Amino acid sequence: MEFLQLSIGGNQVQQWLCALGSVGGGFLGGKLCALILSSMVKHICRKTSSPLDDYMVETAKQPLTWLITMGGIVYGMSVLNLDEPPRLWVNRIVASLIIVVFARAVAALLTILIGRYVPAKVPGPLSKRETDMQPLLKKLSGTLIWIIAGVLILRTLGYNVSALMAGLGLGGAALALASKDTLSNCFGSITVFVDRPFSLNDRIKIAGYDGVITDMGIRTSRLRTLENRTVIIPNSIFASTPIENITVAPNTKVSQTLTVKTGSGLEKIEEALVLLREIGSTLEGTDGPASAGLTAVSGNTCQITFIFYIAHDAEYMTTLNGVNLAVLRRFEEAGIVLA
Repeated sequence: MEFLQLSIGGNQVQQWLCALGSVGGGFLGGKLCALILSSMVKHICRKTSSPLDDYMVETAKQPLTWLITMGGIVYGMSVLNLDEPPRLWVNRIVASLIIVVFARAVAALLTILIGRYVPAKVPGPLSKRETDMQPLLKKLSGTLIWIIAGVLILRTLGYNVSALMAGLGLGGAALALASKDTLSNCFGSITVFVDRPFSLNDRIKIAGYDGVITDMGIRTSRLRTLENRTVIIPNSIFASTPIENITVAPNTKVSQTLTVKTGSGLEKIEEALVLLREIGSTLEGTDGPASAGLTAVSGNTCQITFIFYIAHDAEYMTTLNGVNLAVLRRFEEAGIVLA
């Protein structure tokens, strides 16, 4: 056993073996704990209705293994006779690795939560309940966590974090100034996601455009106008411009002006008013009551303002076409002449 008493690097062989055994024991202990967590705790979690706890157990397995391994390293280092500088740096490195393990665990957990509760985008146009915010939230949360972890690691290693943050602050201000349009678009998409002023496939009016939202991205969204043209709208506009959501309205108001010849006679003009009110209130797709009245009179013609409402669940153009055809048909049957 004289071999165990040999001194290497200021420590006996048996001390080095004990340190290695501690590291190996910590690794095996971590694997064992992960196995127990995977078999026993996971079995209990399967009895619950939500799969979220199963994902959390899977996420905790690797961090638990590394943390117990780190404990074995710390104990193994305590067995060795090390000078103060090497021991200090070993402790700092171990603490930095623990921060990395925790950062990875938190980032993985947030990724699971975002993937669970924020719908993902499937190939093709987005449906009513889908959003393209999931990649953005994952990147933002992951970046924030690793920035915090990096600051903590630098502080653990003994660097002056305050001076570094001051320099990064100036650089960050310059970067933010250079990319302010991109950032405003990203924050605009977050505003839409949080406030929900409209949903996909909603018809809206914004910045002079009238159409249906067909796609929403991180920087821009797509609106298909009533002329079937696609307009690319920066998301920052949604945060700074009034939005009129036509889809959520109970009905759509339609105002038309009809010109009738006065030669038809006063009775025919009065009959025209009655017919318009009837058509606008009873035709399929309308949401009454409708109104009609004389708004201007001249020598040969008079103007009638006809106001009716198209129901929320009715097809706009089909209903509008049906109302106009009904007006022409009933006027022709009644002998009312349009100018």
